[in-house]
Amino acid sequence: MRRQEELGAGGSAVGVESAGDTGRIKLLGEIDHSAVRQLDQAVHELLDGGATKLVFDFADLSFFDSACISALVRAHSQAGERGGEIELVNVNPYARRILDLTGLSDVFALSD
Repeated sequence: MRRQEELGAGGSAVGVESAGDTGRIKLLGEIDHSAVRQLDQAVHELLDGGATKLVFDFADLSFFDSACISALVRAHSQAGERGGEIELVNVNPYARRILDLTGLSDVFALSD
């Protein structure tokens, strides 16, 4: 399965791919309160489809705010309830700093 949402007003989109038990969510542009609904839907779609590992790809993410952070925490909780795991990949120094400041770099598996 491969799907990408339309670019939102803020230049944001959420791409979704799945292969076996792994779901990949590609964050594009600015993920803020206006794009979080797309992100939550992608998480539900992948978990309901049987994914046990969710990979969030930050490669094309230019900005994220507290709404995105809340969505990541919700995804972590939902995946954990199902015995799943979350990984954040292509995390740039800006995003890593935000995750460090919020204490979430200790919660998520991170890779550059």
